[in-house]
Amino acid sequence: MLTEGELRALGTLHGEQTVSELAAGLDRSLSYTSELVERLETAGLVETRRDGKSKQIRPSDAKPLELFTGLTRRHSHIDWAVLLSGSTLRVCYYLETPRTGTDLANLADVHRSTVHRSLAPLQHRGIVYQTDDNAYALNEEFEQLSVFARELAHHIHRQTVEAQTDTYTILWESLDEFLVQTDSEIDNEDFTPTGPDQFQRYDLPLLARERRYYFYSETTSTLSAETLCCHMLVIDSGARVRSYCLLLLSHVDIDRDELRAQALTYDVDEIIEELYTYLDTDGEQRAVRLPEWEDFQELAAEYGVSI
Repeated sequence: MLTEGELRALGTLHGEQTVSELAAGLDRSLSYTSELVERLETAGLVETRRDGKSKQIRPSDAKPLELFTGLTRRHSHIDWAVLLSGSTLRVCYYLETPRTGTDLANLADVHRSTVHRSLAPLQHRGIVYQTDDNAYALNEEFEQLSVFARELAHHIHRQTVEAQTDTYTILWESLDEFLVQTDSEIDNEDFTPTGPDQFQRYDLPLLARERRYYFYSETTSTLSAETLCCHMLVIDSGARVRSYCLLLLSHVDIDRDELRAQALTYDVDEIIEELYTYLDTDGEQRAVRLPEWEDFQELAAEYGVSI
């Protein structure tokens, strides 16, 4: 998320300084410091302006920077740049609640040994402790560390989407991925179209909407039906969308285990269980916002879906 050098620069920068002054404070070369400043400016964490031949730098008003500054001021004896470099911030992102090393490894997409190696220095300093059931947890005094990691990821996501469009809403996000709503078309390989328009891939043409939806991921370029179903419920969990998802579940060969796993990620697992219960009982067990069975049969016939 941030390198040791970037974290050290943010911890060293106070008020407005020139690149030369920051380089002196870091005890690094002017060229190295200039590269750091360029990366931090691109990330929206510092702002620069020309003053004659020199470049003035100052911290931006980004929320994660405010949180990081608070941490460094309250605990100035701690070398945060060393402690939070590497994969540590990725792991801390998921420490908003106590988690085992295995859970943290799976969520942060790192090896379990990386989790232990990242958290050992924090544990040694009393920032992190292990519970009776071997879960890692942040001590109360340092709970802002997870908030900082999450705000930093959110800030990075905003910077990423703002490079493509000015008007947007992030509907869901994780450490490396997010679901965004926008009025503009995004033509970028890391942004995969999702939402109502993508139902046409399964011969289920839905009414077009003015808003567009994209899933940002640097590792996923195609969406499964399971993921599309979860995205729809994040976008809108109303009665109409639930009916559309029922059509998809009835029409496509869905892997139930995969869908349930995806649903947990997107926090729509309860809705997915209600949909399956509805279909498995032919509508006899019908939760709120689900249609009468006869109405769903008519909708399915309209779209040529066998139920």
